[in-house]
This record gives sequence, structure tokens and C-alpha cells, in this order.
Amino acid sequence: MTTAFRIEREGDLAIVWFDLPGEKVNKFSSTVMMEFARIVDDFERSKEIRRIVIASGKPSIFIAGADVSEFTKVSTIELAREYTRFGQQTFHRFSKLPQVKVAAINGACLGGGCELAISCDWRVMSDSAKATIGLPETKLGIFPAWGGTTKLPRLIGLPAALDIILKGKALEGRRAKRVGLVDEVVAGAILLDVAKQFTTLGIRRDETRTRFYIEGNPVARSVIFSKARKAVLAETHGHYPAPLKAIDVMEAGMSGGVERGLEREVEEVAPLILGDVAQNLVRLFFMMEESKKDKVAAKPREIAGVGVLGAGVMGGGISYIVADKTDSLVRMRDINWNALAGGLKAAAKIWKRQVETRRITRGEMQRKIARVTTTTDWTGYQNADLVIEAVIENLEVKRKVLAEFESIAKEGAIFASNTSTLPITDIAANAKHPERIVGMHFFNPVDRMPLVEVIRGAKTSDETVVTVANFARKLGKTVVICNDGPGFVVNRVLGPYMNESGFLLEEGNTIESIDAAMIDFGMPMGPMALLDEVGIDVAAKVGGILLCRTHPSVARRRSPLRRSPPRQERRQGTLLLRKRQAERSRSRGVQTSRRGWAASGRREGSRRAHGLFDDQ
Repeated sequence: MTTAFRIEREGDLAIVWFDLPGEKVNKFSSTVMMEFARIVDDFERSKEIRRIVIASGKPSIFIAGADVSEFTKVSTIELAREYTRFGQQTFHRFSKLPQVKVAAINGACLGGGCELAISCDWRVMSDSAKATIGLPETKLGIFPAWGGTTKLPRLIGLPAALDIILKGKALEGRRAKRVGLVDEVVAGAILLDVAKQFTTLGIRRDETRTRFYIEGNPVARSVIFSKARKAVLAETHGHYPAPLKAIDVMEAGMSGGVERGLEREVEEVAPLILGDVAQNLVRLFFMMEESKKDKVAAKPREIAGVGVLGAGVMGGGISYIVADKTDSLVRMRDINWNALAGGLKAAAKIWKRQVETRRITRGEMQRKIARVTTTTDWTGYQNADLVIEAVIENLEVKRKVLAEFESIAKEGAIFASNTSTLPITDIAANAKHPERIVGMHFFNPVDRMPLVEVIRGAKTSDETVVTVANFARKLGKTVVICNDGPGFVVNRVLGPYMNESGFLLEEGNTIESIDAAMIDFGMPMGPMALLDEVGIDVAAKVGGILLCRTHPSVARRRSPLRRSPPRQERRQGTLLLRKRQAERSRSRGVQTSRRGWAASGRREGSRRAHGLFDDQ
């Protein structure tokens, strides 16, 4: 029988290797948990083993957590409780073993993996960039219920535990050590040796220094929990119950003890597992996992050198993330040195913020910055494997820079356009190698927005699509591959949404009431605030392009879009619009509460939802 664990003995030391057969990652299914429970049984009976190290047999991964697919198989509250209690009590029994227990964390240590590590006396972590530790369960609509919610506050203190659990955070080694979640961060080559040394320190007896001030002070606890609840409600508007339940469990555990906390974990998490929120978030999780798989047989090419055309906000952001997340050398080009200086400054600002928060050292920042070089001509671009174009949204300009690049490009080099609306097929119409032209649409700000659209033109090859999608994943992005249709994916959805908000405003609803209603609904930002961020001129241009692509006959009958007016005129126009809208609201007696938009917009809303494309 193939097993997930193997045990190596070195005298009184047992090294438990977790290496799940046939899987890229280690994860706790019910079968794996039962096997681990039998190992705990053996350790409870053993008189020879006095030290234990938990290690992973997989490169760059410790334990990814529970097998999420099993969440969809739980059909009753009783089964949910049984599933949770068995894993929780297995880890709790492990934590109570008389042997000294050390976790040697070589990679991702998330969810159940983190809870197993918390059950150890000591935790040693690799300094690899892939080594992270945290509890992301709230992102799946539940909370850590294998002991994490109850025990983490006792290990690192209540404020730090709330931050990790409620936000579903994963910390890299330095930050984890700073908050006390791990005890040492070392090079991967010596990780196991250092873990063995920690077994000689004995069972850990001390707890967090904040115990006296927080655990023993009901008033302080009450203030902290109250603020945490207010912060959660301000962010989620009550749509996500898991963070609030996690607070309830922590409060019960801090006041009633570990056993009471563990009991509440089981009681509170079982209904969440069966709830609509968790089931939908799990479905979204699998969709995101599916997006990491390529649907074609082509193999991605390696990207060593990257060129970025344009040093504006988008170009600077792309240069930053390529240099930050990969080992690729980045060459950034613009028409003048001032623009290039601005692009470098934008990238350096993000790295400087990471240094200030101690996520990276100043030396690491300098090494990353050194990967980015600049030029006002095409020198160095003959070595680029991938060029990402981020120039202005103008078809002729994009065709021009493409032609110039192809004149000096090496064999096989890929040209990726960061266009948000222009057809990739049109950009590649005059190209020498249209099979190497693809869309790679980032969203602003590049360092924070997780999505990248990879757009296949009419002649784009499978190899090109797979190569660019694979590279985007290395940047930590969620990739959506789509064909060259109007608006691609995001703007195709966003267009009608923004269009309807315009109708609601026209009908007399206030900007504030429309935004407030959508934020209450669960959107992170209201449509009017989003329009302000994007820019009305940009939105108008995008709308015109989409109109031309979807209804060419309508576009020909309407006057062409004029060039955007100067900033001062746009500002005056916005103020005048708001003034007239306010006057109209007062004269009509329009309700301007958070729900006021619904009454006036409901009748026409559905009919006009796609008004941007209506042939009327």
C-alpha cells in the first residue's frame, strides 16, 4: 500500500517525511489524516523516540493545507462536524506528545499545514521566496478549525493573530519570524540540520509576552475584538460570515481556555462549510486553479530577456513586476529620458515601500532595480525573448512600434500588446510574423491587480499563447485566455455595468447614492468612483471603440469622437454636471438614500443594461 508518510530514524530522532504520491503538493485528505493519526498513535506509545521533525519530500512545498475538493462532498452538519473534529483532535493530540516536535518548512505552509506547524514546539523556515506560512481559510468562506483559530493568538498574540486569520494572510520567512510564527529562517541547504538542532532545546513552555496584558485582561480583549468586528463589517458589509465567526471563536478560546476554543471551532465552522458563501468561494477556487492549466499541447518557451515599450504608469508597473517576480532582465524604452526616469521612479517607489515594511532588504531592492535598464532607441531589444508594448491606445502607433521591433527582433521573439480594446488581429495585420503577436492586458496598478488577459489574435500560435500565459503566472497573476472579441473579457462585462450607472445618474440619482448602493452590494468600489479613477475621457474613447467593433453601422451614423478637452474644461464640465444633477434631484424630489437608485432605475434598468451597444 502506497503511503503519504515515511519515517526515518536517527537514534531517538524520528524524521516524518510527508510526500503524497502522485501529487505536486502535500495536502490533508481524509485518508491522509487517518494515516497521520495512526502515526500519532505510534508516537504516543513509543518510549524510544524522544524527538520528532516534520519535513516535506516535495521541493518548494511543505503542506498546502486540506484537500479542498472534500468540502464539496460534505452533505450534512454532522459530517462537517465529524470531518473537522477528527483533523482538529489529531493535531491536538500531536501537540500533546511528550516528544520535542519541530517543523522544517521548506515551502508553502498554508491552512492545515500551518496548523500542524503551530502544533509543533518549534518552527524553522527556509529563506526561499516560495516559503510562506499562513491561514488563508477565510478566503474560502470558513476559518481555521484544526486548532489554528484557538492556538495562534496564544503563540503570537491576539492583534497579530487577528491580522493573519481575518485577512487570510500568508507571510514570508522574515515577517513570520518577526511576529513569532517561526523561530528561525535559514538557507534551504541547511534547513533539516537546523531543525534537528532545535529538537535539542526541549519542549517549548513559554507563550506570547502579551499573555499578561491581553489574555488576563478582559477589558483589553473586549476593545480589541470590538474594533476587529467593526473593521470586518466595514470591509465586507456583512456578506462574509467567516471572519466574524473566527472572532467569536477566538473570544471564546481566550476567555474559556483551549478546550473551549476547540469546541467552538467545530460548532461554528460546520454550518459555514455547507453555506452558500463557502460553496461559491470553493467553486471560485477551483476555477482559479483551472486557469493555471493550459488547454493546448504546446510547450511554453523560456523567457530570459523582456523589453517594455513605454515608461508611463503602466510601463513602469510592468517593468517592476517582471524584475520583482522573475530573474529576467528588463529593458525599458521611451522617447525621452525624463519619461524613463519617471518609470524607474515608479518601480523604485514600490520596492522602497517593501523595504520600509521590512519585506525585503535594501540590498535586495538594489539587486532588483539593477535588472531594469533603459534606452531611448532599440539597443538591447535584439536580445529580448518577449516585448510588452504599453504605448498609447492608438492603432497606428502600435503598428509602427511593432514594425520597428520586427526589423531588429531575434528569431522567435514574441510581441505582446497591453491594449485594453484594440483588436490584436488589427495590430498584427501588417506583421511579418503575426503568429508571434498576442495581447497581454495588465490592469492598473500592476503590482496590486491580480488579473491578466491573454488575447489570441486570428493568427496567434498556440506556442505564443502558452508562453505568455505561463510567464504571466510567474508574475503571480491570474490568467484569463480569450479570443480577440470586442472588449475581451473585462471590458465586455464592465461596459454594460458602467453604462447602466450612467442611466441611473441621468434619471436623477446622486453619484453618492449609486456608489453607496454598489458598495453595499459587495463591490470594492462604486461605478462612479471607478469612472473617476479611469478617467471620463479614457472611458469615452473605450466606449467608442467598443461601439465601432460591435455595431459598425451605428458608429458610422454618429459623429466621431472628438479629441478630449483640456483638463480644466473637463473639470468645469464635471462640476456643471453635478450642479445640474443636484438641481434636478431637488426639483423632482428624488430619493437619494443608499437604496434610492433602485426605485427609479428598476423599470428601465434591465432594458438599458446593454444600452452602450443598442442599435437605436
